[in-house]
Amino acid sequence: MLYRTLLWLGIIIAAWLFAKLLSWLLGVFHRKFASKTATKLDDYIIEALRKEPFTHIAILLALVWVVNDAATNFPAGDERLINILRYILVIYGIFLGAIVVDGLIGAILNWAREEVAPKADLKMLSEFFPLLKRIARATIYTIAIVIVLSYLGVDVSALVVSMGVAGAAIALAVKDTIENAISGILIMLDRPFRIGDRVKLLSGEIGDIFEIGLRSTKILTFDNTLIILPNAKLLSEQITNLSYPNPVMRVKVDVGVAYGTDVEKAKSVMERVAAEHSDILKEPEPKAYFIEFGDNALELVLIGRVGKYTNAWDTQNQLRERIYKAFADENIEIPFPQMDVHIQKENSD
Repeated sequence: MLYRTLLWLGIIIAAWLFAKLLSWLLGVFHRKFASKTATKLDDYIIEALRKEPFTHIAILLALVWVVNDAATNFPAGDERLINILRYILVIYGIFLGAIVVDGLIGAILNWAREEVAPKADLKMLSEFFPLLKRIARATIYTIAIVIVLSYLGVDVSALVVSMGVAGAAIALAVKDTIENAISGILIMLDRPFRIGDRVKLLSGEIGDIFEIGLRSTKILTFDNTLIILPNAKLLSEQITNLSYPNPVMRVKVDVGVAYGTDVEKAKSVMERVAAEHSDILKEPEPKAYFIEFGDNALELVLIGRVGKYTNAWDTQNQLRERIYKAFADENIEIPFPQMDVHIQKENSD
């Protein structure tokens, strides 16, 4: 009996030492070969397997051998105790399998977050990986628990049905959150806009995309305030991207001149002012147009383009100031709004 006990103890210690040696050899292989590969996926997988799984697997195999050896060499022993130990080892093995699968999925998600997402210009998706990791872990261990209960002879059909009903109830309760999360993922994949893009909402507000989150998207307005919109609303409504796919943006300046003004001269002055502005692109060249006869003025418009949408607002303001000064220098009148009122006196006769 003492010999067998020492043998079993030696087998367990040897399995533990073998696991440590294998982990060390794998670390050497990783440093010399795997770390030099083009992808880091193998690095993450090796690192995940090196930690605990090797030791647990080796000890589990050693314990299985010990229990089987005890059952073979001591047939008169307590069969009930042997069966309990076997049940424990099977449960241990099931949860060990769950640990290994969880580690592999975690390694793949970490690799995708650190390597795939940045290369694909999907850095915004990084915040979803921890959530996916938690969901995967909860699913894996739930399946492991169901398998264990089924192995122990517990009828899990009612439990599975209850879990399905509970899942449906939870999904219904957080329907809006799930809808916004899915919409956020679709926005990040379809990329109708990106962080930094200038957009115009259906309601008329204009701002820059500040952050795309799991539930909502934040838009920074010109007043330095945040508009926070649910992702589902953004995905279902029309939104105008003013900066994509081309950052070039049109600027427009409306001005009225007095009736009787030489329209061609006024247009020429406006085009000259635009051409002299450093932010106005030369191609296509800026052009002025006579658009309509207004109530108090001849309505003109200047159309030009800037290379970056962020310069549009300042450029329009500067063009208005320079056109006003140039018109004053050229004696071109910008009329005040006015109304002529004619009073007719009726004959008393």
